Amino acid sequence: MRWSSPHLSMTGVALVFLLCWLPFSQAVAQQQPSTPRLSPAPAPNASPSPSAETEKPAEPEFFVLIDPSHGGEDRGAVLAPKFNEKDVTLSLARVLRKELEERGIAARLLRDSDISVGLNHRAELCNQQRPGIYIALHAGTPGQGVRVYTPLLPSKQPPVGTFLPWDDAQAGSLERSSAIAKAVTRELAKRDLKATDFQAFLRPLNNIIGPAIAVELAVDRANVRSLEDPKMQTSVASAIASGIAQTRIRAGGHK
Repeated sequence: MRWSSPHLSMTGVALVFLLCWLPFSQAVAQQQPSTPRLSPAPAPNASPSPSAETEKPAEPEFFVLIDPSHGGEDRGAVLAPKFNEKDVTLSLARVLRKELEERGIAARLLRDSDISVGLNHRAELCNQQRPGIYIALHAGTPGQGVRVYTPLLPSKQPPVGTFLPWDDAQAGSLERSSAIAKAVTRELAKRDLKATDFQAFLRPLNNIIGPAIAVELAVDRANVRSLEDPKMQTSVASAIASGIAQTRIRAGGHK
């Protein structure tokens, strides 16, 4: 519709329109409800975020804990002047760690320097870290070759409630420990190293709650210094690492 009355100027037209429009617009605004704010709707196929309670915990890393026996004031067997068991075990432990890592198996040393660690404390440290396998290294008993030990439980006492007797902590892992020891013995024999496996009450093996063995280098009195020969140590360490790798694969171990 056109505004064509001769009695109204354009300014008058605009004023009339404005006066009519304002009450109308206010009335409409009062009738319209305010629009509430809405959270964005989830995508049709979106999965809910997992909560901390439903998340699957990560599997612990498989690693071997290598325990060089003795250390610090505890020299172990005195093999020769200024040549002690504690030095042989630490040297062999470092070679063994290298051999394991080359096979893709993580390894840690319980001690990596010349420090004293008590037997109970060694077991406590191991049980806190929960390694896949614990290996204690020894040297010194006269003879030839290598001895591999698994724990011999003294009492086989039943658990008292949720507590397991300290000297029988190995009870639940004894079968696995024995399998590892036999695999290591076989690998030593393949390298023309005389190897024998024994069961013995040898601390702290009995106090370890996971698979545990001990490996001892026998001392040839005619050539005591042969224990520090790098080739000999590498051969022994390689056999131990190969035995562990085999048993881990059979058991379906993870990295």
